[in-house]
Amino acid sequence: MPYSVYVAASVSSDGNFADCTYYTNADGAESHKIPGSEIHIPINAGTCTFAPTVTTDLVLIGATFKTLGSTASMNSSNFAPADDENVVSFTMPTTTVTKGVVLLFSNPGLVENLYPSSDPQVQNDGPPTMDC
Repeated sequence: MPYSVYVAASVSSDGNFADCTYYTNADGAESHKIPGSEIHIPINAGTCTFAPTVTTDLVLIGATFKTLGSTASMNSSNFAPADDENVVSFTMPTTTVTKGVVLLFSNPGLVENLYPSSDPQVQNDGPPTMDC
């Protein structure tokens, strides 16, 4: 059962990066805000999905991710482009791991620049979800 994280992004004050805030709901309401950038998901989620909130200023276009503690490399198995809904998904194992993620954003409409996020960490160390 995929676990969804919602992100609101805006251009950082230096104009080079995306400042991101993470939520458990697409409305971007303060009551759904995830504190910081450590995101804990159920161990059996299988997939982590990043989707935009309705309050975001930037368009999510892709992500790169890597299991922390493993050899760093860039290849097709650790990059995911966004789909037509500006949603990025990547698989998570059912053993406890932490993945570092860099989300990539652009301006809506005409692309003027690409803005990488800071490095949120996704940890699948939460209790399992129950299938209904």
